[in-house]
Amino acid sequence: MKIILITFVIISTFFSGCYIGKPLKEPATMLVKFATETKVNACINCKYISETKWNDYKQAFINGIKSESSFYNLTIVEDEKQSTNFVLTISRFTVGESLSTETVNDVNSKFNGQTFQLSNCSADASFKLYNGNQSKLLGEWSTNAFKDEKISNNRNFGDFVFGTNKDNSEYRYKGLDDNIFTVLSEKCGKHVIAKLTRKINKK
Repeated sequence: MKIILITFVIISTFFSGCYIGKPLKEPATMLVKFATETKVNACINCKYISETKWNDYKQAFINGIKSESSFYNLTIVEDEKQSTNFVLTISRFTVGESLSTETVNDVNSKFNGQTFQLSNCSADASFKLYNGNQSKLLGEWSTNAFKDEKISNNRNFGDFVFGTNKDNSEYRYKGLDDNIFTVLSEKCGKHVIAKLTRKINKK
């Protein structure tokens, strides 16, 4: 009985923290509107973000919304003249890259005391949901998607092949994909729909 209870707590914690939506009970349509344009927060010496690609990030965000909606009995409508069940207004969509430092604290490593500069990447959205004629605000929420560069002392494939780093004293810098902001923007759009459908089903 104790094992079952622990398992239930773990599963409940997992699903409450992840971005999983809930299919609507009836098919519905929704119009998506932007209150402001995409904001890009770039830092000096940024590696991944580009202010000139703001529209690419916006389109990836929209693609995430559209692709995720199909899983939850929700259809995105692009014609503002067409009547819909819901209107989703994106109050804010921001992508940003910041820098942080991490210092190795391992007296057994030759990298002890070495400081690495790491990029922290995120996509954030705030949004409001209205009924079809926008006469009633149904809710206002926010969500995000993020990923950071890291340093790691875990053994990689090459270490296992050549028998190196057995004591995990070798520290390596782990970068991100060049298109990380496109990926995060799309993921943020998917998170919007996941949260939105959960909220609708609670009403």
